[in-house]
Amino acid sequence: MNGNRSTMAARFALGAVGAIAGGALHVVTEILPDHLTGHPRLVLFAALLTVTFFIGCLALAGPLRLWRAAAAAAVLALVVAALGTWASLRFDETGAFIETGHPLAALAILSFLPLPFVMAADVERRWNDYPALFAHSWDIVVRNAAAWVFVGLVWGIVLLSDELLKLVGLTVIADLLKIEVVPWLLTGTVLGVALAVVNELSDYVSPFLVLRLLRLLLPVVTIVVLVFLAALPIRGLTGLFGGVSAAATLIAMAAGATLLVTTALDARDDDGAQSPGMRAAVQIMALLLPVLGGMAGVAIAQRVAQYGWTPDRLAAATLAALVLAYGLSYAGIVILRRNWAERIRRANVVLALVVIAVAAAWLTPAFDPQRLATADQIARLRSGQVSARALDLWTIGREWGRAGRAGLDRLAAIDDPVLAERLNALAAAPSRFAFERGTLADRRSDPATRLREAMPVRPAGAEIPARLLEGMHPWEADRIAHACLRRSPMGNPGCLLLVLELSAIAPGDEVVIATLGPGDMLDLMAYVAQAPGSAFEQRLPTGPFDAGPMPEGAATLDRLFSGDYTLSPIEMRTLEVAGHRLFFGP
Repeated sequence: MNGNRSTMAARFALGAVGAIAGGALHVVTEILPDHLTGHPRLVLFAALLTVTFFIGCLALAGPLRLWRAAAAAAVLALVVAALGTWASLRFDETGAFIETGHPLAALAILSFLPLPFVMAADVERRWNDYPALFAHSWDIVVRNAAAWVFVGLVWGIVLLSDELLKLVGLTVIADLLKIEVVPWLLTGTVLGVALAVVNELSDYVSPFLVLRLLRLLLPVVTIVVLVFLAALPIRGLTGLFGGVSAAATLIAMAAGATLLVTTALDARDDDGAQSPGMRAAVQIMALLLPVLGGMAGVAIAQRVAQYGWTPDRLAAATLAALVLAYGLSYAGIVILRRNWAERIRRANVVLALVVIAVAAAWLTPAFDPQRLATADQIARLRSGQVSARALDLWTIGREWGRAGRAGLDRLAAIDDPVLAERLNALAAAPSRFAFERGTLADRRSDPATRLREAMPVRPAGAEIPARLLEGMHPWEADRIAHACLRRSPMGNPGCLLLVLELSAIAPGDEVVIATLGPGDMLDLMAYVAQAPGSAFEQRLPTGPFDAGPMPEGAATLDRLFSGDYTLSPIEMRTLEVAGHRLFFGP
Protein backbone atom coordinates (compact mmCIF):
# COMPACT_ATOMS: atom_id res chain seq x y z
CA MET A 1 0.00 0.00 0.00
CA ASN A 2 2.79 2.42 0.94
CA GLY A 3 4.52 1.64 -2.36
CA ASN A 4 1.37 2.49 -4.29
CA ARG A 5 0.97 5.73 -2.36
CA SER A 6 4.56 6.77 -3.00
CA THR A 7 4.17 5.90 -6.68
CA MET A 8 0.99 7.98 -6.98
CA ALA A 9 2.63 10.80 -5.04
CA ALA A 10 5.60 10.81 -7.43
CA ARG A 11 3.30 10.86 -10.44
CA PHE A 12 1.24 13.67 -8.94
CA ALA A 13 4.37 15.67 -8.07
CA LEU A 14 5.96 15.40 -11.52
CA GLY A 15 2.61 15.95 -13.19
CA ALA A 16 2.23 19.15 -11.15
CA VAL A 17 5.74 20.25 -12.06
CA GLY A 18 4.95 19.59 -15.71
CA ALA A 19 1.72 21.59 -15.48
CA ILE A 20 3.53 24.49 -13.83
CA ALA A 21 6.18 24.28 -16.55
CA GLY A 22 3.54 24.46 -19.26
CA GLY A 23 1.80 27.40 -17.61
CA ALA A 24 5.10 29.22 -17.05
CA LEU A 25 6.14 28.74 -20.66
CA HIS A 26 2.78 30.12 -21.76
CA VAL A 27 3.33 33.20 -19.60
CA VAL A 28 6.88 33.94 -20.81
CA THR A 29 6.09 33.36 -24.49
CA GLU A 30 2.56 34.75 -24.83
CA ILE A 31 1.90 37.16 -21.96
CA LEU A 32 5.15 38.74 -20.77
CA PRO A 33 6.20 40.07 -24.21
CA ASP A 34 2.94 42.04 -24.42
CA HIS A 35 3.17 43.45 -20.89
CA LEU A 36 6.91 44.20 -20.85
CA THR A 37 7.32 45.70 -24.32
CA GLY A 38 9.90 48.19 -23.06
CA HIS A 39 12.00 45.57 -21.26
CA PRO A 40 13.04 42.93 -23.82
CA ARG A 41 16.08 41.84 -21.77
CA LEU A 42 13.85 41.07 -18.81
CA VAL A 43 11.58 38.98 -21.04
CA LEU A 44 14.61 37.13 -22.43
CA PHE A 45 16.00 36.51 -18.94
CA ALA A 46 12.64 35.18 -17.73
CA ALA A 47 12.28 32.93 -20.78
CA LEU A 48 15.78 31.47 -20.45
CA LEU A 49 15.36 31.01 -16.71
CA THR A 50 12.02 29.23 -17.13
CA VAL A 51 13.06 26.95 -19.98
CA THR A 52 16.40 25.95 -18.44
CA PHE A 53 14.93 25.42 -14.98
CA PHE A 54 12.16 23.09 -16.06
CA ILE A 55 14.39 21.20 -18.50
CA GLY A 56 16.81 20.51 -15.68
CA CYS A 57 14.20 19.84 -13.02
CA LEU A 58 12.25 17.30 -15.08
CA ALA A 59 15.45 15.62 -16.30
CA LEU A 60 17.03 15.36 -12.83
CA ALA A 61 13.88 14.34 -10.95
CA GLY A 62 13.82 10.60 -10.39
CA PRO A 63 17.51 9.93 -9.95
CA LEU A 64 17.48 12.94 -7.58
CA ARG A 65 14.85 13.87 -5.02
CA LEU A 66 12.51 16.48 -6.41
CA TRP A 67 13.67 19.29 -4.13
CA ARG A 68 17.33 18.56 -4.89
CA ALA A 69 16.56 18.42 -8.61
CA ALA A 70 14.77 21.79 -8.36
CA ALA A 71 17.66 23.36 -6.43
CA ALA A 72 20.31 22.17 -8.90
CA ALA A 73 18.17 23.20 -11.87
CA ALA A 74 17.63 26.65 -10.36
CA VAL A 75 21.38 27.26 -10.02
CA LEU A 76 22.02 26.12 -13.58
CA ALA A 77 19.11 28.17 -14.91
CA LEU A 78 20.38 31.34 -13.23
CA VAL A 79 23.81 30.91 -14.82
CA VAL A 80 22.40 30.17 -18.29
CA ALA A 81 19.87 33.01 -18.15
CA ALA A 82 22.51 35.49 -16.97
CA LEU A 83 24.98 34.49 -19.71
CA GLY A 84 22.30 34.58 -22.41
CA THR A 85 21.02 37.99 -21.35
CA TRP A 86 24.58 39.34 -21.11
CA ALA A 87 25.36 38.13 -24.62
CA SER A 88 22.15 39.71 -25.97
CA LEU A 89 23.66 43.15 -25.29
CA ARG A 90 25.58 42.67 -28.54
CA PHE A 91 22.36 43.65 -30.33
CA ASP A 92 19.79 46.39 -29.81
CA GLU A 93 16.97 43.87 -30.15
CA THR A 94 16.89 40.48 -28.49
CA GLY A 95 15.12 39.00 -31.52
CA ALA A 96 18.09 39.83 -33.76
CA PHE A 97 20.38 38.20 -31.19
CA ILE A 98 18.39 34.95 -31.14
CA GLU A 99 18.00 34.87 -34.94
CA THR A 100 21.75 34.52 -35.41
CA GLY A 101 21.36 30.92 -34.20
CA HIS A 102 24.73 30.65 -32.47
CA PRO A 103 23.42 31.63 -29.01
CA LEU A 104 20.74 28.93 -29.19
CA ALA A 105 23.38 26.25 -29.74
CA ALA A 106 25.53 27.53 -26.87
CA LEU A 107 22.50 27.84 -24.55
CA ALA A 108 21.35 24.31 -25.41
CA ILE A 109 24.78 22.90 -24.59
CA LEU A 110 24.84 24.72 -21.26
CA SER A 111 21.30 23.57 -20.44
CA PHE A 112 21.87 19.86 -21.10
CA LEU A 113 25.53 18.90 -20.89
CA PRO A 114 26.06 19.75 -17.18
CA LEU A 115 23.08 17.58 -16.10
CA PRO A 116 24.94 14.21 -16.03
CA PHE A 117 27.68 15.83 -13.93
CA VAL A 118 25.05 17.05 -11.44
CA MET A 119 23.48 13.58 -11.27
CA ALA A 120 26.84 11.83 -10.78
CA ALA A 121 27.81 14.29 -8.04
CA ASP A 122 24.54 13.71 -6.17
CA VAL A 123 23.98 9.97 -6.69
CA GLU A 124 27.48 8.52 -6.86
CA ARG A 125 29.16 11.39 -4.96
CA ARG A 126 31.75 11.60 -7.75
CA TRP A 127 31.03 14.22 -10.39
CA ASN A 128 33.74 12.87 -12.76
CA ASP A 129 32.93 9.15 -12.48
CA TYR A 130 32.78 8.09 -16.13
CA PRO A 131 30.53 5.02 -15.76
CA ALA A 132 28.03 7.18 -13.86
CA LEU A 133 28.26 10.02 -16.40
CA PHE A 134 27.81 7.61 -19.30
CA ALA A 135 24.80 5.91 -17.70
CA HIS A 136 23.10 9.15 -16.65
CA SER A 137 23.64 10.77 -20.07
CA TRP A 138 21.93 7.96 -21.92
CA ASP A 139 19.24 7.61 -19.24
CA ILE A 140 18.28 11.25 -19.78
CA VAL A 141 18.07 10.71 -23.53
CA VAL A 142 16.02 7.52 -23.35
CA ARG A 143 13.70 8.67 -20.53
CA ASN A 144 12.85 11.94 -22.26
CA ALA A 145 12.43 10.27 -25.65
CA ALA A 146 9.98 7.75 -24.19
CA ALA A 147 8.08 10.48 -22.36
CA TRP A 148 7.76 12.66 -25.45
CA VAL A 149 6.55 9.70 -27.51
CA PHE A 150 3.79 9.27 -24.93
CA VAL A 151 2.95 12.98 -25.15
CA GLY A 152 2.55 12.60 -28.90
CA LEU A 153 0.25 9.59 -28.45
CA VAL A 154 -1.89 11.48 -25.94
CA TRP A 155 -2.26 14.41 -28.32
CA GLY A 156 -3.22 12.02 -31.10
CA ILE A 157 -5.94 10.53 -28.89
CA VAL A 158 -7.17 13.99 -27.84
CA LEU A 159 -7.47 15.20 -31.42
CA LEU A 160 -9.09 11.95 -32.57
CA SER A 161 -11.55 12.11 -29.67
CA ASP A 162 -12.40 15.68 -30.63
CA GLU A 163 -13.21 14.63 -34.18
CA LEU A 164 -15.30 11.73 -32.92
CA LEU A 165 -17.39 13.93 -30.59
CA LYS A 166 -17.89 16.47 -33.35
CA LEU A 167 -19.75 13.78 -35.29
CA VAL A 168 -22.52 13.98 -32.66
CA GLY A 169 -22.36 17.74 -32.34
CA LEU A 170 -20.21 17.95 -29.20
CA THR A 171 -17.32 20.47 -29.26
CA VAL A 172 -16.28 20.31 -25.61
CA ILE A 173 -12.68 19.28 -26.40
CA ALA A 174 -12.31 21.86 -29.16
CA ASP A 175 -13.69 24.55 -26.84
CA LEU A 176 -11.18 23.63 -24.14
CA LEU A 177 -8.26 23.63 -26.57
CA LYS A 178 -9.22 27.14 -27.70
CA ILE A 179 -8.27 28.41 -24.25
CA GLU A 180 -4.68 29.46 -24.82
CA VAL A 181 -3.19 27.99 -21.69
CA VAL A 182 -4.87 24.57 -21.95
CA PRO A 183 -2.56 23.01 -24.59
CA TRP A 184 0.44 24.13 -22.54
CA LEU A 185 -0.98 22.69 -19.33
CA LEU A 186 -1.98 19.43 -21.01
CA THR A 187 1.43 18.92 -22.62
CA GLY A 188 3.31 19.71 -19.42
CA THR A 189 1.12 17.52 -17.22
CA VAL A 190 1.32 14.52 -19.54
CA LEU A 191 5.08 14.93 -19.88
CA GLY A 192 5.56 15.06 -16.10
CA VAL A 193 3.39 11.98 -15.48
CA ALA A 194 5.13 10.11 -18.31
CA LEU A 195 8.54 10.87 -16.82
CA ALA A 196 7.34 9.63 -13.43
CA VAL A 197 6.18 6.34 -14.96
CA VAL A 198 9.45 5.98 -16.88
CA ASN A 199 11.37 6.54 -13.64
CA GLU A 200 9.35 3.77 -11.99
CA LEU A 201 10.33 1.39 -14.78
CA SER A 202 13.97 2.40 -14.98
CA ASP A 203 15.01 -1.26 -14.89
CA TYR A 204 13.00 -1.87 -18.07
CA VAL A 205 13.36 1.44 -19.92
CA SER A 206 17.09 1.12 -20.45
CA PRO A 207 19.45 2.61 -23.05
CA PHE A 208 20.94 -0.87 -23.49
CA LEU A 209 19.03 -1.54 -26.71
CA VAL A 210 19.84 1.86 -28.20
CA LEU A 211 23.53 1.46 -27.45
CA ARG A 212 23.65 -1.99 -29.00
CA LEU A 213 21.92 -0.74 -32.16
CA LEU A 214 24.25 2.23 -32.47
CA ARG A 215 27.20 -0.08 -32.06
CA LEU A 216 26.18 -1.92 -35.24
CA LEU A 217 26.65 1.26 -37.26
CA LEU A 218 30.31 1.72 -36.41
CA PRO A 219 31.78 -0.79 -38.94
CA VAL A 220 29.55 0.63 -41.69
CA VAL A 221 30.56 4.24 -40.98
CA THR A 222 34.21 3.20 -40.77
CA ILE A 223 34.03 1.61 -44.24
CA VAL A 224 32.26 4.71 -45.66
CA VAL A 225 34.97 7.02 -44.31
CA LEU A 226 37.73 4.76 -45.65
CA VAL A 227 36.10 4.72 -49.10
CA PHE A 228 35.75 8.51 -48.98
CA LEU A 229 39.41 9.00 -48.15
CA ALA A 230 40.50 6.48 -50.78
CA ALA A 231 38.44 8.26 -53.45
CA LEU A 232 39.83 11.71 -52.67
CA PRO A 233 43.02 11.39 -54.76
CA ILE A 234 40.94 10.22 -57.73
CA ARG A 235 38.13 12.73 -57.42
CA GLY A 236 40.34 15.66 -56.39
CA LEU A 237 39.93 18.29 -53.73
CA THR A 238 38.46 21.12 -55.81
CA GLY A 239 34.91 20.65 -54.58
CA LEU A 240 35.95 19.81 -51.04
CA PHE A 241 38.08 22.66 -49.79
CA GLY A 242 36.81 26.20 -49.65
CA GLY A 243 33.17 25.37 -48.95
CA VAL A 244 31.28 25.76 -45.71
CA SER A 245 28.77 23.10 -46.83
CA ALA A 246 31.58 20.57 -47.29
CA ALA A 247 32.99 21.54 -43.90
CA ALA A 248 29.58 21.06 -42.29
CA THR A 249 29.33 17.56 -43.76
CA LEU A 250 32.79 16.66 -42.48
CA ILE A 251 32.05 18.06 -39.03
CA ALA A 252 28.74 16.21 -38.81
CA MET A 253 30.34 12.93 -39.88
CA ALA A 254 33.19 13.39 -37.38
CA ALA A 255 30.74 14.16 -34.58
CA GLY A 256 28.62 11.12 -35.44
CA ALA A 257 31.71 8.89 -35.62
CA THR A 258 32.84 10.19 -32.22
CA LEU A 259 29.46 9.23 -30.77
CA LEU A 260 29.73 5.74 -32.26
CA VAL A 261 33.22 5.24 -30.85
CA THR A 262 31.96 6.26 -27.41
CA THR A 263 28.95 3.95 -27.55
CA ALA A 264 31.10 1.01 -28.71
CA LEU A 265 33.45 1.47 -25.74
CA ASP A 266 30.50 1.84 -23.33
CA ALA A 267 31.11 2.70 -19.66
CA ARG A 268 33.47 -0.19 -18.85
CA ASP A 269 35.56 -2.78 -20.67
CA ASP A 270 33.17 -5.53 -19.59
CA ASP A 271 30.23 -3.71 -21.22
CA GLY A 272 32.07 -2.49 -24.32
CA ALA A 273 32.52 -4.19 -27.66
CA GLN A 274 34.40 -7.47 -27.24
CA SER A 275 34.77 -8.90 -30.74
CA PRO A 276 38.16 -8.32 -32.42
CA GLY A 277 36.46 -6.91 -35.51
CA MET A 278 34.46 -4.32 -33.57
CA ARG A 279 37.44 -3.26 -31.47
CA ALA A 280 39.49 -2.92 -34.66
CA ALA A 281 36.75 -0.70 -36.12
CA VAL A 282 36.86 1.45 -32.98
CA GLN A 283 40.62 1.93 -33.29
CA ILE A 284 40.51 2.59 -37.04
CA MET A 285 37.78 5.20 -36.59
CA ALA A 286 39.72 6.81 -33.77
CA LEU A 287 42.67 7.21 -36.14
CA LEU A 288 40.44 8.62 -38.91
CA LEU A 289 38.71 11.22 -36.76
CA PRO A 290 41.54 13.80 -36.84
CA VAL A 291 41.67 13.43 -40.63
CA LEU A 292 37.98 14.42 -40.91
CA GLY A 293 38.38 17.24 -38.42
CA GLY A 294 41.53 18.50 -40.11
CA MET A 295 39.92 18.48 -43.56
CA ALA A 296 36.94 20.43 -42.18
CA GLY A 297 39.37 22.97 -40.75
CA VAL A 298 41.18 23.33 -44.09
CA ALA A 299 37.87 23.80 -45.93
CA ILE A 300 36.89 26.57 -43.54
CA ALA A 301 40.37 28.15 -43.66
CA GLN A 302 40.26 28.40 -47.45
CA ARG A 303 36.80 29.94 -47.29
CA VAL A 304 38.08 32.47 -44.76
CA ALA A 305 41.04 33.26 -47.00
CA GLN A 306 38.59 34.07 -49.78
CA TYR A 307 35.93 36.00 -47.86
CA GLY A 308 37.28 36.69 -44.36
CA TRP A 309 35.68 35.82 -41.05
CA THR A 310 31.95 36.00 -40.40
CA PRO A 311 30.02 34.85 -37.31
CA ASP A 312 28.90 31.74 -39.19
CA ARG A 313 32.46 30.86 -40.17
CA LEU A 314 33.64 31.45 -36.62
CA ALA A 315 30.94 29.03 -35.42
CA ALA A 316 31.98 26.47 -38.04
CA ALA A 317 35.64 26.87 -37.08
CA THR A 318 34.79 26.38 -33.41
CA LEU A 319 32.95 23.15 -34.17
CA ALA A 320 35.80 21.98 -36.38
CA ALA A 321 38.28 22.70 -33.58
CA LEU A 322 36.19 20.70 -31.11
CA VAL A 323 35.84 17.65 -33.35
CA LEU A 324 39.56 17.90 -34.12
CA ALA A 325 40.30 17.96 -30.38
CA TYR A 326 38.25 14.78 -29.93
CA GLY A 327 39.96 13.19 -32.94
CA LEU A 328 43.50 14.04 -31.87
CA SER A 329 42.80 12.83 -28.35
CA TYR A 330 41.34 9.52 -29.53
CA ALA A 331 44.04 8.95 -32.15
CA GLY A 332 46.89 9.78 -29.78
CA ILE A 333 45.51 7.44 -27.14
CA VAL A 334 45.09 4.58 -29.63
CA ILE A 335 48.63 5.08 -30.94
CA LEU A 336 50.01 4.86 -27.39
CA ARG A 337 48.09 1.57 -27.08
CA ARG A 338 48.34 0.87 -23.34
CA ASN A 339 44.89 0.77 -21.71
CA TRP A 340 43.58 2.83 -24.63
CA ALA A 341 39.85 2.20 -24.10
CA GLU A 342 39.87 3.38 -20.47
CA ARG A 343 41.97 6.41 -21.36
CA ILE A 344 39.49 7.42 -24.07
CA ARG A 345 36.75 7.27 -21.46
CA ARG A 346 38.72 9.54 -19.16
CA ALA A 347 39.43 11.90 -22.08
CA ASN A 348 35.69 12.15 -22.73
CA VAL A 349 35.18 13.70 -19.31
CA VAL A 350 37.80 16.38 -19.96
CA LEU A 351 36.55 17.04 -23.48
CA ALA A 352 32.95 17.42 -22.25
CA LEU A 353 34.14 20.08 -19.80
CA VAL A 354 35.98 21.80 -22.67
CA VAL A 355 32.76 21.87 -24.72
CA ILE A 356 30.89 23.43 -21.79
CA ALA A 357 33.62 26.04 -21.35
CA VAL A 358 33.61 26.91 -25.08
CA ALA A 359 29.81 27.25 -25.08
CA ALA A 360 30.02 29.58 -22.09
CA ALA A 361 32.80 31.62 -23.75
CA TRP A 362 30.55 32.19 -26.79
CA LEU A 363 28.17 34.06 -24.48
CA THR A 364 30.83 36.31 -22.95
CA PRO A 365 32.87 39.20 -24.39
CA ALA A 366 35.82 36.80 -24.55
CA PHE A 367 34.35 35.41 -27.78
CA ASP A 368 32.04 37.91 -29.46
CA PRO A 369 31.71 36.60 -33.05
CA GLN A 370 30.24 39.84 -34.40
CA ARG A 371 33.10 41.91 -32.96
CA LEU A 372 35.77 39.49 -34.22
CA ALA A 373 34.23 39.28 -37.71
CA THR A 374 33.90 43.06 -37.99
CA ALA A 375 37.53 43.59 -37.00
CA ASP A 376 38.65 41.03 -39.58
CA GLN A 377 36.63 42.59 -42.42
CA ILE A 378 38.07 46.02 -41.65
CA ALA A 379 41.56 44.55 -41.56
CA ARG A 380 40.98 42.95 -44.97
CA LEU A 381 39.95 46.32 -46.39
CA ARG A 382 43.01 48.07 -44.94
CA SER A 383 45.35 45.38 -46.31
CA GLY A 384 43.81 45.51 -49.79
CA GLN A 385 42.39 41.97 -49.68
CA VAL A 386 38.95 43.37 -50.44
CA SER A 387 38.04 46.60 -52.20
CA ALA A 388 35.84 49.34 -50.79
CA ARG A 389 33.23 48.52 -53.42
CA ALA A 390 33.25 44.80 -52.65
CA LEU A 391 33.08 45.11 -48.85
CA ASP A 392 29.71 43.82 -47.60
CA LEU A 393 28.68 46.95 -45.70
CA TRP A 394 25.05 45.92 -45.33
CA THR A 395 25.87 42.74 -43.45
CA ILE A 396 28.41 44.50 -41.24
CA GLY A 397 26.27 47.49 -40.37
CA ARG A 398 22.78 46.02 -40.34
CA GLU A 399 23.20 42.37 -39.30
CA TRP A 400 26.19 42.28 -36.93
CA GLY A 401 24.67 44.29 -34.12
CA ARG A 402 26.44 46.95 -32.12
CA ALA A 403 29.89 45.68 -33.05
CA GLY A 404 29.02 46.06 -36.73
CA ARG A 405 27.78 49.62 -36.25
CA ALA A 406 30.95 50.47 -34.33
CA GLY A 407 32.84 49.04 -37.30
CA LEU A 408 31.04 51.46 -39.63
CA ASP A 409 32.30 54.34 -37.49
CA ARG A 410 35.84 53.03 -37.91
CA LEU A 411 35.30 52.70 -41.66
CA ALA A 412 34.03 56.28 -41.86
CA ALA A 413 37.41 57.49 -40.62
CA ILE A 414 39.15 55.96 -43.67
CA ASP A 415 39.83 58.43 -46.46
CA ASP A 416 38.27 56.65 -49.42
CA PRO A 417 35.68 58.39 -51.64
CA VAL A 418 34.13 55.11 -52.84
CA LEU A 419 33.77 53.88 -49.26
CA ALA A 420 32.31 57.21 -48.15
CA GLU A 421 29.76 57.11 -50.97
CA ARG A 422 28.70 53.60 -50.06
CA LEU A 423 28.46 54.44 -46.35
CA ASN A 424 26.16 57.38 -47.17
CA ALA A 425 24.05 55.10 -49.35
CA LEU A 426 23.88 52.55 -46.54
CA ALA A 427 22.69 55.15 -44.04
CA ALA A 428 19.80 56.13 -46.32
CA ALA A 429 18.84 52.68 -47.62
CA PRO A 430 15.73 51.03 -46.10
CA SER A 431 16.66 47.57 -47.38
CA ARG A 432 19.56 45.58 -48.79
CA PHE A 433 17.99 45.68 -52.25
CA ALA A 434 17.67 49.46 -52.14
CA PHE A 435 21.26 49.79 -50.92
CA GLU A 436 22.68 47.59 -53.66
CA ARG A 437 20.63 49.27 -56.38
CA GLY A 438 21.71 52.65 -55.10
CA THR A 439 25.34 51.85 -55.83
CA LEU A 440 24.82 51.73 -59.60
CA ALA A 441 26.38 54.70 -61.31
CA ASP A 442 23.19 55.64 -63.14
CA ARG A 443 19.93 54.48 -61.64
CA ARG A 444 17.85 56.46 -64.14
CA SER A 445 19.00 54.59 -67.23
CA ASP A 446 17.08 51.70 -68.74
CA PRO A 447 18.09 48.11 -67.85
CA ALA A 448 19.90 47.51 -71.15
CA THR A 449 22.03 50.63 -70.68
CA ARG A 450 22.80 49.61 -67.12
CA LEU A 451 23.95 46.20 -68.37
CA ARG A 452 26.32 47.77 -70.89
CA GLU A 453 27.88 49.79 -68.10
CA ALA A 454 27.94 47.14 -65.39
CA MET A 455 28.54 43.77 -67.07
CA PRO A 456 32.09 42.76 -68.01
CA VAL A 457 32.69 40.72 -71.16
CA ARG A 458 35.21 37.98 -71.86
CA PRO A 459 37.35 37.34 -73.83
CA ALA A 460 38.98 40.74 -73.81
CA GLY A 461 37.91 42.85 -76.76
CA ALA A 462 34.57 41.10 -77.21
CA GLU A 463 31.36 43.12 -77.05
CA ILE A 464 27.82 42.47 -75.89
CA PRO A 465 25.75 41.68 -79.00
CA ALA A 466 23.30 44.54 -79.54
CA ARG A 467 20.51 42.14 -80.52
CA LEU A 468 20.92 40.34 -77.20
CA LEU A 469 20.06 43.44 -75.19
CA GLU A 470 17.35 44.58 -77.59
CA GLY A 471 15.51 41.29 -77.25
CA MET A 472 15.99 40.86 -73.51
CA HIS A 473 12.96 41.39 -71.27
CA PRO A 474 13.42 44.36 -68.89
CA TRP A 475 12.88 42.17 -65.85
CA GLU A 476 15.64 39.81 -66.99
CA ALA A 477 18.03 42.67 -67.64
CA ASP A 478 17.17 44.13 -64.25
CA ARG A 479 17.88 40.77 -62.55
CA ILE A 480 21.29 40.55 -64.21
CA ALA A 481 22.09 44.17 -63.37
CA HIS A 482 21.19 43.50 -59.75
CA ALA A 483 23.57 40.50 -59.72
CA CYS A 484 26.34 42.76 -61.06
CA LEU A 485 26.17 44.71 -57.79
CA ARG A 486 27.48 41.73 -55.84
CA ARG A 487 31.19 41.10 -55.56
CA SER A 488 33.33 37.96 -55.64
CA PRO A 489 36.23 37.31 -53.21
CA MET A 490 38.61 38.79 -55.81
CA GLY A 491 36.48 41.91 -56.18
CA ASN A 492 34.95 40.93 -59.53
CA PRO A 493 31.36 41.97 -60.31
CA GLY A 494 28.70 39.34 -59.68
CA CYS A 495 28.01 38.93 -63.39
CA LEU A 496 29.99 38.01 -66.49
CA LEU A 497 29.17 37.63 -70.18
CA LEU A 498 31.17 35.07 -72.15
CA VAL A 499 31.18 35.16 -75.95
CA LEU A 500 31.72 31.57 -77.05
CA GLU A 501 31.31 29.24 -80.01
CA LEU A 502 29.02 26.68 -78.39
CA SER A 503 27.25 25.32 -81.47
CA ALA A 504 28.56 24.30 -84.86
CA ILE A 505 25.00 24.48 -86.20
CA ALA A 506 23.80 27.91 -85.06
CA PRO A 507 25.52 30.78 -86.93
CA GLY A 508 27.92 33.13 -85.18
CA ASP A 509 28.97 33.16 -81.58
CA GLU A 510 26.76 32.30 -78.65
CA VAL A 511 26.57 34.03 -75.31
CA VAL A 512 26.75 32.62 -71.78
CA ILE A 513 25.82 34.91 -68.90
CA ALA A 514 26.91 33.98 -65.37
CA THR A 515 25.12 35.72 -62.50
CA LEU A 516 25.87 35.44 -58.80
CA GLY A 517 22.70 35.11 -56.74
CA PRO A 518 21.84 34.99 -53.03
CA GLY A 519 23.36 32.16 -51.04
CA ASP A 520 26.50 32.08 -53.22
CA MET A 521 24.70 30.32 -56.06
CA LEU A 522 25.86 30.83 -59.65
CA ASP A 523 23.36 30.74 -62.51
CA LEU A 524 24.61 30.03 -66.04
CA MET A 525 22.33 30.88 -68.96
CA ALA A 526 23.08 30.53 -72.68
CA TYR A 527 21.66 32.73 -75.46
CA VAL A 528 21.65 31.36 -79.02
CA ALA A 529 20.64 32.92 -82.36
CA GLN A 530 19.21 30.27 -84.68
CA ALA A 531 19.67 32.33 -87.86
CA PRO A 532 21.64 35.43 -88.90
CA GLY A 533 19.86 38.53 -87.65
CA SER A 534 17.38 36.58 -85.53
CA ALA A 535 16.75 37.23 -81.88
CA PHE A 536 18.67 35.38 -79.21
CA GLU A 537 16.85 32.52 -77.51
CA GLN A 538 17.50 31.68 -73.89
CA ARG A 539 18.67 28.15 -73.04
CA LEU A 540 19.21 26.45 -69.71
CA PRO A 541 21.80 23.71 -69.16
CA THR A 542 19.93 20.46 -69.81
CA GLY A 543 20.36 16.79 -70.54
CA PRO A 544 22.96 14.64 -68.85
CA PHE A 545 24.98 17.70 -67.86
CA ASP A 546 24.92 19.67 -64.61
CA ALA A 547 21.88 21.95 -64.57
CA GLY A 548 20.64 24.70 -62.32
CA PRO A 549 22.49 26.98 -59.92
CA MET A 550 26.05 26.00 -59.03
CA PRO A 551 27.10 26.03 -55.37
CA GLU A 552 30.29 27.85 -54.36
CA GLY A 553 29.32 30.32 -57.04
CA ALA A 554 31.59 33.25 -56.18
CA ALA A 555 34.75 31.14 -56.40
CA THR A 556 33.53 29.61 -59.68
CA LEU A 557 32.81 33.08 -61.06
CA ASP A 558 36.38 34.16 -60.30
CA ARG A 559 37.62 31.14 -62.26
CA LEU A 560 35.53 32.25 -65.25
CA PHE A 561 36.99 35.76 -64.99
CA SER A 562 40.50 34.31 -65.00
CA GLY A 563 39.74 32.18 -68.08
CA ASP A 564 39.88 28.93 -66.16
CA TYR A 565 37.36 27.05 -68.33
CA THR A 566 37.38 24.91 -71.46
CA LEU A 567 35.06 24.16 -74.36
CA SER A 568 34.69 20.40 -74.80
CA PRO A 569 32.95 18.71 -77.77
CA ILE A 570 30.26 16.14 -77.06
CA GLU A 571 28.73 13.42 -79.19
CA MET A 572 24.98 13.75 -79.85
CA ARG A 573 22.74 11.07 -81.41
CA THR A 574 19.44 11.09 -83.24
CA LEU A 575 16.52 8.82 -82.54
CA GLU A 576 15.46 6.85 -85.62
CA VAL A 577 11.94 5.39 -85.64
CA ALA A 578 9.47 4.62 -88.44
CA GLY A 579 11.76 6.19 -91.06
CA HIS A 580 12.18 9.43 -89.13
CA ARG A 581 15.33 10.81 -87.57
CA LEU A 582 14.59 12.84 -84.46
CA PHE A 583 17.22 15.25 -83.11
CA PHE A 584 16.61 16.80 -79.72
CA GLY A 585 19.57 19.18 -79.51
CA PRO A 586 21.73 21.04 -79.30
